[in-house]
Order: sequence, then C-alpha cells, then structure tokens
Amino acid sequence: MPAPLKIDEILNKIETLPTLPNIVYELSQVINDPMSSTSDVESLMANDQSLTTTVLRLVNSAYYAIPGGVSSLSRAIGYIGFDTVNQLVLSTSILQALEFNGECPFDLNEFWKHSVGVGVASETVAKFVNHPLPADLFTSGLVHDMGKVVLCSIDPMTIQAITQKCRQDKTSFAEAELTLGLLSHTKIGELLAKKWALPASIRDAIRHHHSKEHAQRIGLTADANRNVDIVFLGNLLAHALKFGNS
Repeated sequence: MPAPLKIDEILNKIETLPTLPNIVYELSQVINDPMSSTSDVESLMANDQSLTTTVLRLVNSAYYAIPGGVSSLSRAIGYIGFDTVNQLVLSTSILQALEFNGECPFDLNEFWKHSVGVGVASETVAKFVNHPLPADLFTSGLVHDMGKVVLCSIDPMTIQAITQKCRQDKTSFAEAELTLGLLSHTKIGELLAKKWALPASIRDAIRHHHSKEHAQRIGLTADANRNVDIVFLGNLLAHALKFGNS
C-alpha cells in the first residue's frame, strides 16, 4: 500500500473541493429569521431556478404524497414547512458538490442508495420520538458517510487499499481503517463539514455515527447525543434491511 496522505495534505486537498452555493447560507438565514415570510423564501429561491425545480420535483415525489401535487414553492412550503424546504436545498446542494465521476472502488449508486435509506430511517425515527425538526435528521443521515466519497476524490489509492482490506478480512470500512492506521472517513467527513460551515448537528452525526456509547462522544450535549443516536439507529436499520451498500 502506498503511503497514505498526512493530515495536513488531507486538509490542503479538502480546501480544493467545491464549496456550497451561497443560496444555501442565505436561505438558512432567511428561514431562521422569525420575521421572514413565504414570499421572502420564494424571492431568494427565484435566483436559482435549477435548485427550485429540483426541490419541487422532490416535494412531488411519492415520499411526501401531497394530494394533487404542487407547482409553486409557496404551496410546497404550506405542506412541508420552511425547515424541510431548507433541508432539501441543503441536501441537494451537498449531493451536487459531492458528485464524483472518477473511478471508485465501490458502487456509488449502491452507496447513495444506502445513504438515502439512512436519511429516511433517521427522519422516521425522529418523527416517532417527536423530535422537533425531523427533516434535519434526514440530512444528517443522508451525508453521514460523505467522508468516503471525499476520500475517493482526494486519495484514491488509500480508499482502494481500505476496500481491499474489507473484502479480504470480511470486515467493515471503519474496522479496516483502524487496522491500517488511517484517518477515519468520519473525521474526513467532519473536516469537509467544517469547511462548508454545516450545522453542528450534521457535523456531530458525521463524526460519531459509529460511536455507540455516549462516553465516546466527548463534549456532546444531551440533545446532540439524541441526534447522533437517531442516525446511529438509522444506519443500523439500513444495514439490517440491506438497503444499498456503504
């Protein structure tokens, strides 16, 4: 195996990755402002018709099952709320920024299928336990493993070695990283999440989704631990149902 990248090399390469569009941050500010209205969100979204079209397509999917469908953002907001629209914009923008067309040692379609499964499972569990913002848990679940895609982009030789170790030893990705003494995909994902200034709840889920015990998650509040617990469980459920392959 070739020498893996050092932490400073990884940080430098992460800095070269695409940034999220400004609309992600502007929309978050508008939605978190109690004085904002639906028209404020529509006016902002009008600056990015491609993103608006994508959000409306998602809102009209079977997942939301809105009677008669919706053709305007204002009606979509009326059904699913500001927070869910915000999370759809954030999720879509992250997926677009992480789009990878090079060679990857694992099936990216199956990887993203698993990621969506974790997102849906996490949001479902969040609703079941009356979490105030279940849509946030969908996003956290969706991007929990994004460090693996980042590794495909910045250090393809290392991820090739990890996946070979997984197959050879019939072990998990995280266990293979540990055996090989590598920086974990959870830490790499967290580094990109910090670069993108993603919410702490998403960064926590990325960093700790393999940590079962609260004692392993140094510095997290009770609410933060609950969020990580939900994504941890969502990940277990997706694996148990063999929904995709991470």
